[in-house]
Amino acid sequence: MAEREPYRASPVLERLQRHAQEAPARIAFSFVREDGREESILFGELAARVDALAGALATLAASGERVLLQYPPGLPFVVAFFACLRAGLVAVPAPLPRKHGDGQGLLRLLEDAAPTLVLSTRDAAPLVEPQLRGHAAGLVFTDAFDAGQGTMRAPRPPRTPLAFIQYTSGSTSRPRGVEVTHAALSANVEAIGEAFGFRRDSVMVSWLPPFHDMGLVGSIVTPAALGFRSVLMAPASFLRHPLRWVEAMSRYGATCAGGPDFAWDLCARRYLAEPAGREALDLSRLEVAYNGAEPVRASTLRRVRAAFAACGLREEALFPCYGLAEHTLLAAGGPRGRAPRILSLSKARLEAGQVRESAEGDPDARELVSCGPPAPGVTVLAVDPDSVRPAGPGRVGELWLAGDSVARGYRASGGGQAGEAGGRVFGARLEGGDGPWLRTGDLGFVREGEVYVTGRLKDLVIVNGRNIYPQDVEAVVEEAAGFLEPNRCAAFALEEDGRERLAVALEADRRLLRLARRAQQDGAKVAELDALGQRIRTAVARRFGIALGLLAFVRPGSFPRTTSGKVQRSRCRQLAARAELDLVYATREARRAPHPQRRRDDPPALAASSVQADVMIAWLRQYAARRLDSRLMDERRSLAPHLLLDFGNRGLLGLQVPKAFGGRALATPDLLRVMEQLAALDLTVATVVGVHNGLGLRPLLRYGTEALRAHALPDLAAGRQLAAFALTEPAAGANPLAMRTRAQRVEGGWRLNGEKHLIGLASWAGWITVLARAVGADGGALGTVALLVPEDAPGLRQGPEALTMGMRAMVQNALRFEDMFVPDAQVLGHPGAGMEVARDAMAFARLGIGALCIGAMKRCAQLMLRYAGRREVAGGLLAENPETLARLDELSCAVAALEALVRAISAHDKGGELPQEACMACKCVASELLWETADALMQMLGGRGYLEPNLAPQILRDARVLRILEGPTEALYAHLGAAHEICCGFIGEALGAPLLADSAREAARRAGPDAAHGAGELCAWTMLAAAAAGAGGPAAAWARRRLDALLAALRRRDERPASAELAARIAAYALAIGEPEQEAVGEAQQRDPLLARDWDGGGRPAAAAAATGSGTGLAEGMGDGAGAGAAEATRALVRECLLNSLRDGGVEDIDDDTSFAEAGLDSLAAMPVALELEQRTGLQVNAELLYEYPTVAALAAYIDARLAVRPAVRLASGEEAQRADAGTQGDGVK
Repeated sequence: MAEREPYRASPVLERLQRHAQEAPARIAFSFVREDGREESILFGELAARVDALAGALATLAASGERVLLQYPPGLPFVVAFFACLRAGLVAVPAPLPRKHGDGQGLLRLLEDAAPTLVLSTRDAAPLVEPQLRGHAAGLVFTDAFDAGQGTMRAPRPPRTPLAFIQYTSGSTSRPRGVEVTHAALSANVEAIGEAFGFRRDSVMVSWLPPFHDMGLVGSIVTPAALGFRSVLMAPASFLRHPLRWVEAMSRYGATCAGGPDFAWDLCARRYLAEPAGREALDLSRLEVAYNGAEPVRASTLRRVRAAFAACGLREEALFPCYGLAEHTLLAAGGPRGRAPRILSLSKARLEAGQVRESAEGDPDARELVSCGPPAPGVTVLAVDPDSVRPAGPGRVGELWLAGDSVARGYRASGGGQAGEAGGRVFGARLEGGDGPWLRTGDLGFVREGEVYVTGRLKDLVIVNGRNIYPQDVEAVVEEAAGFLEPNRCAAFALEEDGRERLAVALEADRRLLRLARRAQQDGAKVAELDALGQRIRTAVARRFGIALGLLAFVRPGSFPRTTSGKVQRSRCRQLAARAELDLVYATREARRAPHPQRRRDDPPALAASSVQADVMIAWLRQYAARRLDSRLMDERRSLAPHLLLDFGNRGLLGLQVPKAFGGRALATPDLLRVMEQLAALDLTVATVVGVHNGLGLRPLLRYGTEALRAHALPDLAAGRQLAAFALTEPAAGANPLAMRTRAQRVEGGWRLNGEKHLIGLASWAGWITVLARAVGADGGALGTVALLVPEDAPGLRQGPEALTMGMRAMVQNALRFEDMFVPDAQVLGHPGAGMEVARDAMAFARLGIGALCIGAMKRCAQLMLRYAGRREVAGGLLAENPETLARLDELSCAVAALEALVRAISAHDKGGELPQEACMACKCVASELLWETADALMQMLGGRGYLEPNLAPQILRDARVLRILEGPTEALYAHLGAAHEICCGFIGEALGAPLLADSAREAARRAGPDAAHGAGELCAWTMLAAAAAGAGGPAAAWARRRLDALLAALRRRDERPASAELAARIAAYALAIGEPEQEAVGEAQQRDPLLARDWDGGGRPAAAAAATGSGTGLAEGMGDGAGAGAAEATRALVRECLLNSLRDGGVEDIDDDTSFAEAGLDSLAAMPVALELEQRTGLQVNAELLYEYPTVAALAAYIDARLAVRPAVRLASGEEAQRADAGTQGDGVK
């Protein structure tokens, strides 16, 4: 509502009119389009156009009414804004609605501002008009206005002190309208002019949005009022090509340019990455390069200086500043002509609200950049927000401001002065009543007359009573991630389980997006994603001493920002709390139920565990001599029945099961001692016990419900049943994203279908933990799920046994699940987190393999010494030979080093998470050392070693499989290489070897991402060396020699021939040896059909295929040949739809039998393929079908089969589909 008394006309407008009269031909504004074309307006022309438009507006709205400005960046906005001031109207600048947005932001603004008019251009009509339906405001296209009509000869006296309403960016709350008066605007323009030293020949270059304070007041109002040229460009043009801004500075001879910290950082990074061809940049005229609107980082200032110093940019031009819309714009900055001042402060003290300097290079140091002295006419005070007293020297407080630039307040819907919230912000008073002051909501302090900003009061993350600045966390995350450009990370507090936890959201770049897509087919990429997440978690934990909860990578373009580009931490928090972030990849800190065992720090329990293990080990030694026949079991490929019965009676099959369920409740170090003893007796027997206790029982112990544990554990601990673990599949290995076994959500549980292979103990087991892809009732992916299934469940089929080279007495066979129902009570952990269960079990199993290898290596050493001490060779006993002594010495050192590593890792298994990468490294080095040892045993025994009764052949066979069991060495090395930062963190902290950690980190960095295998191998053996160094003795020197030898070998690996060259070399061998194949008839294994249960009257049983146990699923059968009968038109249709999606990835053609995964089809690309097929066939085509029918032939056959029962359906051509699609969109239906 308009005020009763008129106010003085705008001082800013008076200045603009004076410049138009004194220098009408001087350029006021230029707008540079993305293609480089320039449009300029002179001061005289600007004043005339402003007068003309103001005259027209005066006929449409009364003085004091609000006018919403809906313009794309450009000169029409400039004219419209000043025309509103000239006509006595209150301008309300606002961004245009997004093309594909919901327009809610504009609707809320229309409701709050209640404008009489909306000004825009005809080009923007499609974006603006739909939002105004049902709103009373009139829409005026100012580019359709005839400049010859309605010119305003004299300004209309305004009936309100307001010049415009600036809606804040909403970085911590919903945007609010700040009512800026003509007086405050004029005062701030004067302060800016004095602080920045503007002159008539100044030139500003700006990309900042015209609807925000820095773009509007700083880049439009100030140049117009002070009479110098401003060169404008669209924010989108800058964001697409940041260096265009810098090039414009050079081209126009800018004396002033500025933006948020992220903009400068982005430009510097891009320039440093691609400096070629940009040597002609000239920034020597730049006097003020201002950096504001968000915290100014010292690293950015250094990077900008390093990038552009050669272009003439002086350090004295760097101008950090501080301002906010509630203060019109500028509050502090500079000072001009002096290099920025940077303080190094203690982070720990800052978290406590204290300002204490820290030595440069101190890990606890945080650099703070001075935002300069308060602007002319501004007072800045740091205030304790709780006591509302001045914070005092050396204390952080909330920054309060006073002066003529303070805005009137927040607009309250319905008009008038803002209510209670505005009073708290704009009418604050100190304890003694001094005021009013403007509360900024920013934390900081004033030191030696200069303002330092430490963060936002609302953004503070309070964890365990500590105040953590999100900017500090974001800086650590950006450094750990290594790929982030500025302003793409938000740290915030998120409530989980009733308490606040630290959470981080990051915007994924294109590289990470591609990596996430490829991870769906490639296990190494999964490891790379996991390693990146763990690297970030480790960095945050190391720096702040707290665990990171949610770590979320969001899809590019969906990261919450304000319209001015600031990070919206509060919006991130809201979206995360509602699970509405558009995720590419996310992890949470593992939060498990308490371990069912007794407390690990309970001394009586630990003592009892140790005694129990000693009793078991003593019993095993005497039992083995009487009852164990390893060679006989190996030859018969079966364990002796009495063995399992006796082991069950002695508790060996319930080593960590709580005593309440009949187990022995051993601590992990004691369990590993028992496993070491078992391996020294028989590696196969030890592996059986290890698979049952580790992979079999551990998931149930740690993730099963109390009822499920009570039901299953007594029989399992007593050996009346065995437990198995089913993860690996024929085509997927252990890669969860390539698994084809599916568990579909149904009422009361899950419907399981799929196949597993090479599952140890599967056909002997009473309970099996099965990992499957979890699918919702609607077919949507839910992640993975771990299910505990009994051996007699309907739909579970045991497949044929695998005839293995080693571990021959332990059964390994395939499993098939045919529409098997699994109730919810048998879910381990929670749906979607099945791989958390699997990773924990596999980490434990890998640690156990380390103990097995120690036991087997000690047994080999015994046999070698026994033989060498009795074998006469030329010159005496073999034991006196220097080579024999050297081998035995190295073997004893290897055993000692490995014992130290296993001991160090096992100390971490206290009911929490085992260090995954350390367990992998342990498994790798242990299995490699055992293989070397078994080979050395065989070599020392000579011909005797080749004889089966002499133990060495079985040890060699059994040792060989340990290099593959629980992940082949090469695959695990690749994972460790991708996760080398985590490995180095464990080496430096857990193993206490920071120098070794730094050395490994540097070597991995030099190796680069293409040498992940070498980097992982290096990390694993560095871990062994670090553990050995801690133990001391000869093992430390031996491990260091091994590590040095590996480093030298890795350097020699740099030169490798191309794969094509190697393939050509090997292909040439056929000329020498041919292509040998054997087509032996083999043995007859088929039962005579006359004796079969099901007989079809001919010579073959009706269920012969099922009896073989080697059938295939429907999709696999179709993939192998059922697609051959598909119509060529259907195959062509499938091929066309696929290539429409895959061509962007460089795929030009695909044959009928190539799997979609090999062609690069991921889950994201599958969606448009399915949609197009659905549209063109008239059938319902779910994206999941592309996994079930994974070739052109198989999918085409499936479609033909479906079409056969719908003969009226005709396949649509591409053009017909497009026409149909266009028609649908025209009806407004999507």
